[in-house]
Amino acid sequence: MDKGTTFAVAVLALTMVAAPTAGQEAGATSDVWAQLEQTRQWLGQNPPDGTNASERRAWMAAIQKACDQLHPSTYHAYAASWAANDGQADRLEQANLALRYLRAATIQAMDDIHRARVEQGVAIWFVYNMGYVFKTPTACFAIDLCGRDVERLAPDLDFLLVSHEHADHYSAPLIWAMINLGKPVVTRWFRGTTVLDQSTTLQFGDTRVQVDIGDHHREQAGQRDNMLMFEVDCGPSAGGAVVYHSGDGNNYQKMQPAQPVDVFIPHVAVGMSVPAAIEHLQPKLTLVSHVLELAHSPTPPNAWRWSYDHAFAVIRDIPEAEATVLTWGERYLLPGTVLQQETGEPTQPTQPAADDGE
Repeated sequence: MDKGTTFAVAVLALTMVAAPTAGQEAGATSDVWAQLEQTRQWLGQNPPDGTNASERRAWMAAIQKACDQLHPSTYHAYAASWAANDGQADRLEQANLALRYLRAATIQAMDDIHRARVEQGVAIWFVYNMGYVFKTPTACFAIDLCGRDVERLAPDLDFLLVSHEHADHYSAPLIWAMINLGKPVVTRWFRGTTVLDQSTTLQFGDTRVQVDIGDHHREQAGQRDNMLMFEVDCGPSAGGAVVYHSGDGNNYQKMQPAQPVDVFIPHVAVGMSVPAAIEHLQPKLTLVSHVLELAHSPTPPNAWRWSYDHAFAVIRDIPEAEATVLTWGERYLLPGTVLQQETGEPTQPTQPAADDGE
């Protein structure tokens, strides 16, 4: 039995014990949190390599289980507390292992983004839902970044792209922080940003962004032409790597990259066939996203919190080296990427301590 299978069995065993006493419940919570921390560390040390999907999925089961126990109303309360009530956010994290994991993973990613220095190529961090940060030798930018305290990244970012105005795709505090620093932000609606409603090309230093206009739901008249989709040429220092982030676009016919795509980032289940979109774009790698969006329910009738298993099922016929699923906080290096020795002190808050008492 390999390490991943052993760990998955251990996680399953934790769910089969009799109802605990209060002391036992606290101990069980501590044990599960320890397993989740082990999961986060293992996944961070074992990014997708084209051969390890089965083992990664076994470890992901612990995250999935924690998220399955989180009611969407709890996540909504958590998201509402970010801007005005840090104490409430802290309490919700301590009481809900999924939120505690998300917080720890977000802190880890923000600190890693700040510290990392890219000598060549592209480093990619997955923050939450469809939020990604990209760092090259000459640029650092983000697309659809959402989460608690992500405005702390504003000093590190050169520009920010936002596909549309749904709350899981943007952070108002981050947008305002970027505006206050005089940094470019591209949206469909937010005052003080570059507001777009048609295709255009933008240049940010060595980075070129082609904006396509897509459909959130092509089958609904009111849901067409309401999505910014981004083809980003990361520039010569990144080896000319091209990222195509489609937001919540579900019409791949409107995704018309001018160059071969290195990384394609689609929504896992927005009414578009991901395999068909992959066939259309022919990317080197697809990062299937919008998985475990905690504001949605995991149960019928509106079971729109797509699971890891669902995401892997969507790409089951795609070669493992060409499509994968990241978990919150993970860093992925495009082939050929070289990092300099990491320097600098952390600027993010320390991970919240576990209290054993979406």
